[in-house]
Formats: sequence, structure tokens, C-alpha cells
Amino acid sequence: MPTRQPPRAPAARSRSPRGADATVPFDFQSDSLGYAIRRAQVRAYELFFEMVATPELSPARVTALSIISMEPDISQATLAKRLDVAGPSVLKLVDALEDAGLISRADVAGDRRRYSLVLTATGRKKLAALQASLAEYEARLAAGLTASERAQLKALLQRVAAAG
Repeated sequence: MPTRQPPRAPAARSRSPRGADATVPFDFQSDSLGYAIRRAQVRAYELFFEMVATPELSPARVTALSIISMEPDISQATLAKRLDVAGPSVLKLVDALEDAGLISRADVAGDRRRYSLVLTATGRKKLAALQASLAEYEARLAAGLTASERAQLKALLQRVAAAG
């Protein structure tokens, strides 16, 4: 009499079930606000460096010059707050602008620990010379938008930035 074999387990599937170890397609680019903002930032920086930047003027430095021009005698700490950067970062920025002869540090009367930042004559000339190229940069950056769309995009991006 033949011996009886125990029942066999069902054959394993050749495809792994969807789970922790399965690769699930995920299209991060198509529906990601963060990715879209990053792509726009890359485009803005490429265009800025093509049209405006010089060895001593990065986007951060141009922004700092603009702030210093609008707020005479601004302190370094206030500039850091306006730029939303840490103290060591703003120190490097201020040092670079001072080394380029675009700003100077001035003593604050009555406070030997503080100083204010002021544009030099060279800094004022540089900022005035940049105005035309910055206007052209802004026009090219927003070339695909109407004036209303540009304003709406700026407002929406400000809301996104403020939500953090």
C-alpha cells in the first residue's frame, strides 16, 4: 500500500503583495506645491544670475542692500530679522558687503556695543545702477503672467511663507 504524503502548502506567488517592501509608484512632481515652488525658485535664481548678479552681488546681498537703503541706520540684528536669517549668516553677509565697499558700520551714539549699517557712496551708486536690470529681471520672470496674476501669485506665496 502506498504511503500517503502530507498536503502541500500552496505555491508562493511570484509577485510580492503591496506592502512595506513593495515599490509603489508616487508622482511627487505633478501634484506637489513644494516641488512647483522649488522649480520656480530655481528658474528665478537662474534668471537672476544671468541678468543681475555680479561676483559681489548675490540675491541675498541685493536684498540686504535694498533693506539697508530703505532703513537708514538699521542694526545688524534688525537686518537679520528682516532677512529671516541667523546672526552668523547675516554677519557673513554684512562682512562681504563691507569688504566690497558697498556698506559701512557706523557707531551708535550712546551704545558702544552696537553699530548701524549704512550704504556707502559706492553702495548707493551700485543700487541705482541695479534698478534697471532688476526691473528687467522682474519683467522677464513674470513674462507669462498678467499684472493681476503676478499680484495674485505674490500674495499667495506670501501666505504660504507666513503659514510656517
